Amino acid sequence: MNQASLYQNANQVQRHDAKLILEEFASTLQWRSDGEDALLDVGSGSGNVLMDFVKPLMPQGAQLVGTDISSQMVGFASKHYQTEERTQFRVLDIGCKRLPQELSGSFDHVTSFYCLHWVQNLRRALGNIYDLLRPEGGDCLLVFLASNPVYEVYKILQLNEKWSAYMQDVEQFISPLHYSSTPGEEFSQLLNEVGFIQHNVEIRSEVFVYEGVRTLKDNVKAICPFLERMPAALHEDFLDDFIQIVISMNLQQGDQHKDQDKKFISPYKLVVAYARKSPDIVNNVMIETAHQKLLKGLN
Repeated sequence: MNQASLYQNANQVQRHDAKLILEEFASTLQWRSDGEDALLDVGSGSGNVLMDFVKPLMPQGAQLVGTDISSQMVGFASKHYQTEERTQFRVLDIGCKRLPQELSGSFDHVTSFYCLHWVQNLRRALGNIYDLLRPEGGDCLLVFLASNPVYEVYKILQLNEKWSAYMQDVEQFISPLHYSSTPGEEFSQLLNEVGFIQHNVEIRSEVFVYEGVRTLKDNVKAICPFLERMPAALHEDFLDDFIQIVISMNLQQGDQHKDQDKKFISPYKLVVAYARKSPDIVNNVMIETAHQKLLKGLN
């Protein structure tokens, strides 16, 4: 997802789901009584989901940190939202082996929308999310794909000799829960293992309809990790093959002769998880917070 401006304008599914789920969980998030919440978002991309749907829910004095593994995404978001107060964007790989020290234990909330399916080591990512939250507690809202037909399309494309050289590591871009028969139970177990004793996990069956060939192609261009590996002259050919596979999977409706009238049906399963971190207690004394160091850095 390195085409930040394209992603900004072609992430309808992400925006649709984030908006509905945040409306549902707005009253569940445990906001601080003093209004000085600090929230970190994992996989913010171009920043529009975070700024349009997360920030309006936060107390007026809250601090917001958007993160992404892509420096291009972070650069785009930093420039696009540079006038936003108490807001910053920075590069972070949530699957890293060790968190930056200045982030550890500094947040009241962690959110993530449509990111964790990119992370093969979910346990490590969840451990990092747990460690981002303050020692005295916090909560997280995590939303990502358990399964999606796009993964099957990728696997079929990888078998085509035209594209196989660019897609040899295709399994690295398939959700780690895609093949699971019990994704909810599997993710719940991972939450338990890293310390999130209080949690709720749902697997929701959803359907999104892409109106027209161009709309689907633009969405694929915005998220497909393989396009940047191939010459630009091959992109449209790749997207045409993508569309033909989708049609062969019976995921297309409408007039087959008019691109603008075609509708593409995308049934997918979404993980929606809410979890709380309990306060860390050592010898009956609550561990002090690292919250103030973040506030100083943002003010």
